Amino acid sequence: MIHGSQVEGELTQHTTTDLLVHVDGDQAAAAANSLVHYYRDGQPPHQTGGLCLAATVLRTPMGWRLGEVRIMLAWMRKD
Repeated sequence: MIHGSQVEGELTQHTTTDLLVHVDGDQAAAAANSLVHYYRDGQPPHQTGGLCLAATVLRTPMGWRLGEVRIMLAWMRKD
């Protein structure tokens, strides 16, 4: 389940890199990086973070479906 910000009034904007995918038969590994800016409405960002995103993807009779998804914090900077 994806939750919103844990801090009341704090918003985020995510910029994500190109998705890298390696297909091996009916499975694939996908990865990307994301830069996240934390801000309050009408104000510049007060915190920035870097995320590493990774997922396994499986081919099913209904098409490709996400398996495991991992979101890992790489770094965090308070401005």
